[in-house]
Amino acid sequence: MKLARKDLKRLGLPGAAVLALALAAAACNFFANNYLQETKVQSAAASAQRVEVQTRLARATEEEHEIKENLQQYRALLARGIVGEEKRLDWVDSIMAIKNELRLFNIAYDIEPQQSLDASGAARGGNADFVFSRLKLDMPLLHEEDLLNFIGSLSKRGKAHVLARSCKVSRAERGSGATTLVPRLQSTCVFDLITIHHDKRA
Repeated sequence: MKLARKDLKRLGLPGAAVLALALAAAACNFFANNYLQETKVQSAAASAQRVEVQTRLARATEEEHEIKENLQQYRALLARGIVGEEKRLDWVDSIMAIKNELRLFNIAYDIEPQQSLDASGAARGGNADFVFSRLKLDMPLLHEEDLLNFIGSLSKRGKAHVLARSCKVSRAERGSGATTLVPRLQSTCVFDLITIHHDKRA
C-alpha cells in the first residue's frame, strides 16, 4: 500500500503525538529509575542509622547495668569497711573478739606498715588505690577447724579483704602426762589485709 502525500500530512500530527508520548515515557522511566535508586539509598541510610541508634541504645543500657552493678559492689565494700582509711585498731579488736568467741588459745600477731598493692601487680584504676597491711599470725590450735573458723570470722568482720598468703600447720610439742587442755597443733600464717583508698588528688 502506497501512501499519498496528503496522507502523510494527515499522519504528521498523530506521529508527533506518538513521538512525544514515547519521549515522555522514556523520561518518566528515567526519572522513575532515579527515584527508585534514591529511595533505595535513603532506605539503606535509614536502616544503617536505625542500626546505629539501636547499637548505641544497647551499649548505653549495658553501661547503665554495669554502673549499677559496680555501685552495688562499692556500697557492699563500703558497708564492710574496706573502702577508706585502714582500721588497724578495729583489726586488733576483731582478732581479740574472735579469739574469745571461738575460745582459742593465745594468739601472737604482728601487723606490718601499709604498702601499695601495685608492688604485687595490681593495677591502679580511676582515683582509687589498693593498699594492704601484712598480718603475721602465730596461733596454737586444738584442731585444724579452729584455724578455718578464725579465717572465716576475720574475713566477715575484719573490715578489710583478707587474702591468705601462706599458712603452715605443724604438731605442737606437748609435755608428758598433761591433764589440762593443751594445743595439739601450731599454725603460722601470713595474710594481706587489703583496703581501698580514694586518691583525693585525682
